[in-house]
Amino acid sequence: MGGKKLDQREIEAFLEELFVEPEAAAENGAEAESGEAGADEEIGVSRVPLAAYRRSCERACSVRGALAEIDALIGTYSTEWKTERMSLVDRTIIRLALYEAVIAKKVPVGVALSEAVLLAKEYGSDDSPRFVNGVLSRIVKGLSLL
Repeated sequence: MGGKKLDQREIEAFLEELFVEPEAAAENGAEAESGEAGADEEIGVSRVPLAAYRRSCERACSVRGALAEIDALIGTYSTEWKTERMSLVDRTIIRLALYEAVIAKKVPVGVALSEAVLLAKEYGSDDSPRFVNGVLSRIVKGLSLL
């Protein structure tokens, strides 16, 4: 019923491709670098296999294409925290979970929330797991999905 679970390297590559590189480049006034690697090569600092990187890029494009809808959901239900005020990691995790569970309906809502909290524990601040869970819970309850 749920989608394929990502391994840790895929998650790292996906998060970086999705928002970290483009937003960091925008903040520095530079464009994100792009390059091509051969079919058997590995790329990136974490040595992500090219096939996993390509899947991550496809997901990133899908999420980016739905950002207006995702951010509208966040804005509607997260009245105290606008996306611009959220940390980059928290914002990215929330956007990914909403895309997977609400927009694309690729994974069950409960699974998306659980995986988002795990990602927040791994990559966010000490407050991230509670914050991510709170924002996502408010949204899915508001949409009557739980």
